[in-house]
Amino acid sequence: MFESEFAETKYIAKDNAVFHIWKKEAHFDDYRTPVTASLEMLRMHPDSLFIVDARNGFEDVPEDVEWGFQYFLPELKKTGCRIWGFLLPEVSDIEGEIDLWTAEIEKNFTVIRAESYDEIIAKAHEIINDRRSGNVQLVPLEASDRARFIRDNQDAFNYGALAEFGQRDDHFEEDGEIISHDTIAHAIDEGAAYRILQNGKPVGGAVIRTEYDQGELELLFVSPSVHSKGIGYAAWCAIEAMHPEVTVWDTVTPYFEKRNIHFYVNRCGFHIVAYYNEHFCAPDDDSGEMFDMFAFEKILPDTPESVQAQIQRVTYYENIMQQAESGAPELLQQLSDYYGSPAWKRDFAADEAGLFPKDLKRGVLSEDGVYNLLEQFGSHRS
Repeated sequence: MFESEFAETKYIAKDNAVFHIWKKEAHFDDYRTPVTASLEMLRMHPDSLFIVDARNGFEDVPEDVEWGFQYFLPELKKTGCRIWGFLLPEVSDIEGEIDLWTAEIEKNFTVIRAESYDEIIAKAHEIINDRRSGNVQLVPLEASDRARFIRDNQDAFNYGALAEFGQRDDHFEEDGEIISHDTIAHAIDEGAAYRILQNGKPVGGAVIRTEYDQGELELLFVSPSVHSKGIGYAAWCAIEAMHPEVTVWDTVTPYFEKRNIHFYVNRCGFHIVAYYNEHFCAPDDDSGEMFDMFAFEKILPDTPESVQAQIQRVTYYENIMQQAESGAPELLQQLSDYYGSPAWKRDFAADEAGLFPKDLKRGVLSEDGVYNLLEQFGSHRS
């Protein structure tokens, strides 16, 4: 709980809501300190509601509006919060200020305005229940539906390219197709493929791969006939819910897929981390297949499931390290790849943070131990 002469903020567990109450007019640090306190509570309780009692509201100074738009709202989105409630009378003295904030907030959140806290909670639960059922579900892809899935995926990708380039075909992998049959088939074979259903009818699909605490979104598509209906977002939320052990998600999309870029960044909370081109290649992309692709990453808070997944990975590579003392090249290569990976850095950080049990064998997280073993056999790669 946080309280000052200007505001009070608290987490209400039964409603999974952070309740921010303005007491009187505040600007600059007097404004940002309580708002930041609410943000910290939202980070501690991912996916909670954010409710602002603005009955004692006021007009913000331009500097605080800029701070709110450029810092607070993007950070709020990262917490998983998707519903913002305004507790206000039917007519407020600051309608212009509320309209200004609402227009910006609605770009990424659902806004509820009501005259009581309980009314906001009731409406929020209705929205949440609708989204959870939403008649949108993921089901494993059946072999009999494989060919249709591939065709639907190609049609969806072609739609985006043709909308951008018309009939020019210089971005197509194969004749008339932005993404080839073989590319999709390989993704299905190497990952887990799902049909997206709405009211029992196929409206899209997804292919993912997961390993320990990391996930790859290989493909995600929605039929153009049902774009802008929240289906893709509902499917993504379902994917995250299926894998609470995954805290790092990666994906890529072509530079011209503006709809996809908007979806990943502004709706799903991904960040662009790379643009692959002839001057900056994707790892192991010797052929340039990934040129003109944006790479995205989404990092989620640690969960009990993700920590357990990391423990399993550390245990696996601890065994590899012990076996690699024989000098076996393939084992040394596995160890070298892990040692130079972001996964090793996450495991090292988790250990430093005290997330692993004290009795866990973790020699593989010793920098000197791994480095010296690789150096001994000439396998270290910088």
